[in-house]
Amino acid sequence: MSKKDSGDKKYYRVLNILNRLNEGPVRIADLSAEFEVSERSIQRDIERINLTGFHLDAIQKGVYSFAPGVSLNSFNLTSEQLSVLVLMREMAGGLGGAIKEAFDKVFARATASSGGDSPFYAVGPRALNPLTRKFYEDIVFAIEHSKKLKISYASPDGAKERVLCPVKILASESFFYMMAAVDGGKAGQFPKYRVDRIKALEILPDEFVPPAPELIRKIIGTATTIWGVNEGKKIKIKLKAEGAAADFLQSKELLPGQKISPAGNGAVTVNALIHHPMEVVPLVLHWMPEISILEPADLRAEVTSRIKAYLKKAGN
Repeated sequence: MSKKDSGDKKYYRVLNILNRLNEGPVRIADLSAEFEVSERSIQRDIERINLTGFHLDAIQKGVYSFAPGVSLNSFNLTSEQLSVLVLMREMAGGLGGAIKEAFDKVFARATASSGGDSPFYAVGPRALNPLTRKFYEDIVFAIEHSKKLKISYASPDGAKERVLCPVKILASESFFYMMAAVDGGKAGQFPKYRVDRIKALEILPDEFVPPAPELIRKIIGTATTIWGVNEGKKIKIKLKAEGAAADFLQSKELLPGQKISPAGNGAVTVNALIHHPMEVVPLVLHWMPEISILEPADLRAEVTSRIKAYLKKAGN
């Protein structure tokens, strides 16, 4: 296949995916089968679109959608022109420096629209520590070629050097994480490292034996937060939600495999299976007093302890 043909096919894939995203969520497996390319090729297309500036949400594993408020209708260019910009952004990013900065300004001006041009506006947190292109490319290269990475990582007790065997890049709540085994560490364990805390990164010539894909899929499982990417114990939980909390939980899957049941007077009970208490603690603290933990008792005690600790500090 010639480079021209390859570029044409990539352009039409990106164009098609942009139009599909404008209509609703897309599934990587479906696009892979339709275009007769690997799921990794489709994933790269998704990453190209996201890194260009069309913010995407991973609504579940392998399924993506435009973030709230993002629509091709809000841009000043056609979808064909926008797809060209996606591919141009990749080339500009590869050249780096002033060229990449110039492209980003061109993209911002070309796609700018006044607030009155669209009936939607995205309200929510903005990422302050985005995944830099250099780290992104180095980590992807290391994953694809099973190369070890030497990093300087800013942990709570100071910067430390680590040698890691990277296996995945994860995105959660506007942060990017590198899922990696510690070189020489315990087999089957893959800690997560926030990419914005990596202060230096070096690709080593040493290679490692990558884990079986099914093992990584099992660890990631049905996680809905970064805390759920964990091969630890499973915890059965049961919540009760009322009012706005009940409406919210019925509109979005916030807990892995959550099952909603009516509990009368507009209230609902929520059953789920989590790996770590922090998958549910922030949710309860955010929606209290309209949400409560029915089971297990130790999780309810942990939330109570956090509330008491806060009230104690607030009283001082």
